Amino acid sequence: MKNKIAKIIITVSIIYIILSIIIISSIKRVNYLPFHEPAIGVFKYGESEFTETKKNIKVSLEKITNEKYFIVYSFITGNESYFGITLIIEDINHNKINKLQYEKVYLEDNKGRKYYPIPYFLIEDFPPDNPLKWKVKFFAKFLPLPKDIDKINIYFYFNNSVFILKNVPIL
Repeated sequence: MKNKIAKIIITVSIIYIILSIIIISSIKRVNYLPFHEPAIGVFKYGESEFTETKKNIKVSLEKITNEKYFIVYSFITGNESYFGITLIIEDINHNKINKLQYEKVYLEDNKGRKYYPIPYFLIEDFPPDNPLKWKVKFFAKFLPLPKDIDKINIYFYFNNSVFILKNVPIL
């Protein structure tokens, strides 16, 4: 009985191996390329397309936030929508950045209108868990922008310099 079971297992194994070889040899080799979402412009990983450098200070756009949400709770109802920008400020020579060198920021749309931030901005160390000291993150909130805007210029005053990030698309 044991001899018969062993012969069946060996026969099934041999058939499995032969079928596997036939199937593998009949499959056409296809080179699959990774799929990438179409992007505007050419990007280098970790570098912003919108950046400007002056006096060893580099200011880059990290992201734009266009939050649209409403609060409805009990008797409180309100529109908490905002438009936000996040900038990365870094010293090219890796010297410590003084956060008090921030002066002001404003936006200008493609129609020449200017937008100033609501009284909320944040300058925090980057990364927050183990700060580099030569790199900081700046975040500012603005009232929601009108729907007819497709591009903005960001004017950022820091370290007695004006950094202008031009033609930033609004999606």
